Amino acid sequence: MPYYRQIAVLTLFFLILFIFIYPNQDSYIYPILKGVAIGGLVVIFISFAFPQVFKIGEIQTKDIEDSEIDLKEPPFSMTVKTQYKRLLLQILDLVGNVNAKFSAAIYMIDSENKGYTCQEKSYPDFSDFIETENEILAETVKKRKPSLFKKGNKNTGWDELLGSRTWRGSETIMGFPIFYEENIVGVLMVYMDHFSSILDRDQEIIERLSQFITNGMEDLEHMEALIIDNQFNLRLANLFDQLEVKSDESKLFESTRSVCRSFFQYDKLTIVLSSEDKEKGVIKLVDGLLDDADVGEEYKIQNSLHGKAIQDNTILCSNSWFDEYPDMGRFKSGDMNEYNFMSVLSIPLRSDGEAIGAITLERLSSKAYSDTDVRLLKLLSRKISTILNWHREYIKVHLTSIHDGLTGLLNHKAFLNRFEEEISRAGRFNQMFGLIILDLDKFKSINDSYGHLYGDYVLKGVAKIISDSVRTIDIVGRYGGEEFTVLLINSDIQHCIPVAERIVKSIAEKTFLKSGIAANITISGGMAGFPRHAEHVQDLIIKADKAMYETKSVGGNGVTITADA
Repeated sequence: MPYYRQIAVLTLFFLILFIFIYPNQDSYIYPILKGVAIGGLVVIFISFAFPQVFKIGEIQTKDIEDSEIDLKEPPFSMTVKTQYKRLLLQILDLVGNVNAKFSAAIYMIDSENKGYTCQEKSYPDFSDFIETENEILAETVKKRKPSLFKKGNKNTGWDELLGSRTWRGSETIMGFPIFYEENIVGVLMVYMDHFSSILDRDQEIIERLSQFITNGMEDLEHMEALIIDNQFNLRLANLFDQLEVKSDESKLFESTRSVCRSFFQYDKLTIVLSSEDKEKGVIKLVDGLLDDADVGEEYKIQNSLHGKAIQDNTILCSNSWFDEYPDMGRFKSGDMNEYNFMSVLSIPLRSDGEAIGAITLERLSSKAYSDTDVRLLKLLSRKISTILNWHREYIKVHLTSIHDGLTGLLNHKAFLNRFEEEISRAGRFNQMFGLIILDLDKFKSINDSYGHLYGDYVLKGVAKIISDSVRTIDIVGRYGGEEFTVLLINSDIQHCIPVAERIVKSIAEKTFLKSGIAANITISGGMAGFPRHAEHVQDLIIKADKAMYETKSVGGNGVTITADA
């Protein structure tokens, strides 16, 4: 309790004590003292029973202080903190997928302590707190755009950020400002031991990741606004708590069905998403009467009831829609006669303000949907839109981050992740698979003779040959510069040999022709099988790699299987 309150309570105590021993209770002063004492007791009672009444001034003062700070802190309550944490962890994971040599940390403004607090990090040496004056973070904030810092003798701030150590001078940091409502709220810091690790596309992809954080926080703010109706939003929170940005769309729609059954009266619920060309709607969920529409079915959006909210990007609410739109069908012209739905409430699902689908409730009766129905379905559609947008953005960034920018194959880290998954899966189901490691023979001479652009053309061509030579269930990766890897799923190693030989032969027979340059190249392969030759990722790679070098030692252009253990 602040000192002024303690003084007030002590004063009131002595005043009441004085009233009890006051000698002349008939004096006009006595009722005045008595009134003051009663008023003081009332104030004390209110301050303890309803403390928020006396905190208004404090809150207003704090708001004024915060408004004087240029850098804002994201104002999230506990209701969205879990999803906020998931968002940041997924961003760090994607940074590692972009380049396995990168470590990252996400710092957010901590105005109370005048610095930056680390929210999440993938490298333990990143400091938990950095003061505002730190040169690296301050420069990134000042520029308001991605910044690159190479360790030198003159620049400072490195020890505060990564701890004291002996610096080699090759260390590099990339700083990416994180915006929220056009204000910088934090910085995504990416560290590598050597500046040569940075590829041309890395900065562009990670800048998109920092923007993904901004979009995620904006969506979280919208989710915060859903607390308008406690019961409805509590149900939403409980149902969608297990949904992540990685979750399949079908899980989202099934959860939506459960919410709608609890809060709305309808004879049919339909959720549709528009096709890429915006010409057709694709039915994603139906509930209630099912005979007139199936999940996966497509229909033309134009001149259809279930396309009007998408086409007009506005809410449709009517208890006699066919009187208002006599020439319109529900999914196609004339189908309103099959099922005489009268009342309809259709609300668009949106991305960046544009309609990407709709959630529609229909009744056979003419009972109109209420304002509460409209309000709650708007909240639900906003929530669905948010999760759909997160999912779609995640898929875009995730696919970019796990694939090699030149060949489109899985990159080194992503291939190893899939390798670990296949080891686990094959072990559970008592299956086998084969690993092929392929390395182009004398590829350096191609680059030296014809240049790197032609070399890139050859690499892309080789990647296509390998991909076309295997099944869709098999896994292909670019393991290094001119090195490729293949997992042949659920196949005995002996059955994998013809596949490897076909790849080697196809590459040897291919003439790579571009810009008047024609060249041929060969490739060497090495193979190992799970579980025949080894049961762990690194052991299989070592054995297949050794077999590949055996192929090279006898002139290349072939494939060798590792010796049995």
